[in-house]
Order: sequence, then structure tokens, then C-alpha cells
Amino acid sequence: MPGRPLRWGILSTARIARQRFIPGVRSGAEGEVVAIASRDAAKAQAVATELGIPHAHGSYEALLADPEVDAVYIGLPNGLHPEWTIKAAQAGKHVLCEKPLARRAADARRMVEACRQAGVLLMEAFMNRLHPQHARVLELIKDGAIGEPAIIRASFCFLMAPDRRAGGDVRLQRDLEGGALMDVGCYAVNAARYLFGAEPVEVSAQQRVDPAFGVDTAFAAVLRFPGDRLALVDGSFDAAGTQRYEIAGPGGTIAVERAYTPPHAPVTIAITQGGRQRTEDIPAVDQYALEADHFARSVCAGRLLPPAEDGLAQAAVIEALYRSAASGKSVRLR
Repeated sequence: MPGRPLRWGILSTARIARQRFIPGVRSGAEGEVVAIASRDAAKAQAVATELGIPHAHGSYEALLADPEVDAVYIGLPNGLHPEWTIKAAQAGKHVLCEKPLARRAADARRMVEACRQAGVLLMEAFMNRLHPQHARVLELIKDGAIGEPAIIRASFCFLMAPDRRAGGDVRLQRDLEGGALMDVGCYAVNAARYLFGAEPVEVSAQQRVDPAFGVDTAFAAVLRFPGDRLALVDGSFDAAGTQRYEIAGPGGTIAVERAYTPPHAPVTIAITQGGRQRTEDIPAVDQYALEADHFARSVCAGRLLPPAEDGLAQAAVIEALYRSAASGKSVRLR
């Protein structure tokens, strides 16, 4: 908001809010956290006391009614994103909604339209888009470092701990839109869209569904982009892995090893040309601080500033991927 920090209300006491987003706001320069809400008033108050947040609310509705709140961060489970984004918009609050915005394009469209009608901004919280390592990759591509990019390989896999599986981790709950694609594979999809600067025209996908949970715990797909460019993407809870992408062209490759959740430390981009590799170091940043400040600047500008997006196009791709995996057939996108 012009002349003062953006005042944030946090719609969740989840770990990502407590340990990542709230510290990010405080590390940034454009916002302050003024309120937090939980459906359990005691829990909201405990977190507010622990983190020094002025106001605690025992319901999400109460936070949305708080006149001190300009914008809300929605860190709720995936299945609750549409409902609370729309309610936040109707309350006149700008919305930063955790990724992915929605599993279905129709839900994402309702969210986008509600925010448009209310005159508030909606941004999907792919915080990694703001990390300077990806802007540098785009610069290298533009400068012709590898020629015209032809293929992307993007992956985000980790082995979910047995106690989280046994404890009914929210990422495994079908009613809340859990699954590997929704939790980690979506990063790989987003990276492909970002790096190619386009939307896929066709997707073909396979998934492993855990019968105990009814959600995908491993997901892999091929996305075809205009110009016959291809992206191979995967995400999994079932295997120790990595969170990287590599983009290749006739002149070489560019690889980013900690592409989505890098540490608060310098990171390295690897460029291979003519069989020889060189590296570039990117200084340490807090990408959650960059995300919060970017959103605040977007609010001041009255429009969503790139490279952020509202999530509608991403939701369309996710829906198509699930349709392909369920049917065993490729799916065309408009």
C-alpha cells in the first residue's frame, strides 16, 4: 500500500506459514504480519504469542473481517484454496495463495474471477519464480548460450518419512487434493512453462496411486510445447531424489540443482557448451522474502507483476495431466 507496509493476515498455522512465509515477510522490506488465524483459537493465540503477531483469530472468517488486514496468505491444504480465496476476495483482501492454486481449471477460473470482480490481486505462491537463479537462466538462453532450447527435464522427488505416511500427512489426503503432482510435481510443470515461456499444447502422463491413500505418490509426464519442444517432468514421495531442472539445446545444457527450495546460501548454475562445463554462482537470497515483497509491489502497481502469475494456466495443465494419467491417453490443451 502506498506510504506504508502491506499488512498481512495469515490464514493458517501450518509449518510453511510459521517457518517460511512469516519469516520471509519479516526479512523483506514491504510488509508486516498483523494477524494469524486458526480454527482453534488457542492454537492461533499460541502461535501469535510465539511469533509476536499482534492479533490472533479463532476462525478464518474473523481474520477476513479484520480491518487491519490488507492481504492474506493462504497456506491451507490444496482442497481449501478455492473456498477461502473466494471468501477473501469477497472480503476485499488481496490474496497470495499457496501453490498450486487448484487441481481443476474451473475452480481456478472461479478464484480468478472472484478476485477480478472484487478489485483485488491474486497470486499463486510459486516463490521459486522470484529467485534470481532462474532469471539468470533466462538471460543465458536469450544470449544464445545453448542455442534454441529444445527439451527440458525437470524433477522434484523426495522420500516421505514412514511416520508422516502413518500419521495421515495432509499431502496424502484425497479429500484435500493431495498427491505428488499437486505437492512437488507441480514445481517441475511450472518450471517448464516458465523456461519455455509458453503453454503446452499436449500432455501424456502416468501415475502410481497408493491404494491406502487413493492419491498419486509418483507422477511422470511428457509435455509438448509449440515448436515441438518437449518437457519431461516428474514428482514423487516414493524415492529419494532431487529438485532440479536441465534445459538443453543444440549448443549445450543449463542445469540448476536446487531449483525449487534452495538453501539460504549461494547456489550454482552449471552451463555445458561443447563438452566443457563452467559454473556461475548466484548469491544467497530468501525467496519467501522476495515473494512477499513482489506481491506488495504488485498491490501498489495495481496489477500482477511478472514473473508471478495468477495460477489459472497452471491449473489447466494440472487438470489435463490427471485426465491423461486416468485415461492412459494423451490430452490436448487449447
